[in-house]
Amino acid sequence: MKTWRAKMCRRLALLRQLRSPSQQWLFLRVVVFATAVPLLFRLKISALSRVLERRIRSARTPNADPARTDLIIQCVETARAVGSPVVCPKCLTRAVTLYYFLRRAGMDLTLCFGAARKEGRLVEAAGHCWLVKNGEPFLEAHDPRTNFVPIYWFPDSVLSPQESGLAIKS
Repeated sequence: MKTWRAKMCRRLALLRQLRSPSQQWLFLRVVVFATAVPLLFRLKISALSRVLERRIRSARTPNADPARTDLIIQCVETARAVGSPVVCPKCLTRAVTLYYFLRRAGMDLTLCFGAARKEGRLVEAAGHCWLVKNGEPFLEAHDPRTNFVPIYWFPDSVLSPQESGLAIKS
């Protein structure tokens, strides 16, 4: 009983950090979108690309409003922490949700999908999804390129992995 109560207290404390109605509205939108991510990946890649890239401001700048981007990151992390079991806490939900909202906030990002490798070979059914900013992993504790080979990214690009900053590091 104590564990359940402690878990609920932690969740409520995280939710209390969202004080203003605009923060709460953003959080609600993040939760709804994050909940839909597993369903989005049932779409064809072309349809998924249209959903993720739709209505993005034409003038993205690498200097998007830091307060807004920090709030988006906070809302996504809070949704992962308190949204279980509705919000899947895995890397796919996190990266896709961050990508969707941060791109709309004006941040220039790439969403990268990678396959695991072990001893130089790809491992079946093991992968990771992460964000790339300025050619480097963004909001990752460790560089995923050491264990994962980038195999696809959004926005779909005609650039090679090396040209787009997604070069595989050994």
